[in-house]
Amino acid sequence: MTDAEYSELLLALDKFAEGLDPRERVAVLYGLIAPLLGRIEGEDGELSDDPVMSNQEAVRGLRAAAAGEQVDADAIHEHLTTVGLSYSEDQDPDFHVISQSAYAAAAWLTLWAGRGLRGDDSHTDGEDVLPRFAPSTFTQIADMAAWTRSDQMYLFWEDAIEDPDLGDLWAATHELRAMYVEITA
Repeated sequence: MTDAEYSELLLALDKFAEGLDPRERVAVLYGLIAPLLGRIEGEDGELSDDPVMSNQEAVRGLRAAAAGEQVDADAIHEHLTTVGLSYSEDQDPDFHVISQSAYAAAAWLTLWAGRGLRGDDSHTDGEDVLPRFAPSTFTQIADMAAWTRSDQMYLFWEDAIEDPDLGDLWAATHELRAMYVEITA
């Protein structure tokens, strides 16, 4: 397995996504992140003393948005970025997978809304919540989802080649390939 296969799959996903109408692109991308939502929904720890919404409410809002309903995208996005930040600070790899799920969902919601949303910078100190190694936001979310759906902390695929103990590139590539087949079939 080489990083070339992984990067080629990302480029193929990007090329496929370019040919889609923006609304269709968002719908296809939702299908890729939908399996991650249960991870967010299953966590019920309080993130603040005065929570605006629960994880379950945020996930219901995402599902409603995907179904074409109007939602308070700013509030949902802010909650998801809070979840992402809170869980990324823990050293437990399982918490990082939850964090990655929240960040991927927040990025999807920004695409769905078609504008920047509350929580973009205030919760991330201006740092990117998505890895910037893929050519587009669509493929950046897919890249994060491939590692997350394979139950791993995100890792730049070239780093996984250099040190296989850091992450399982084969599992991430397998997941990315399955995602490609899922959306192009």
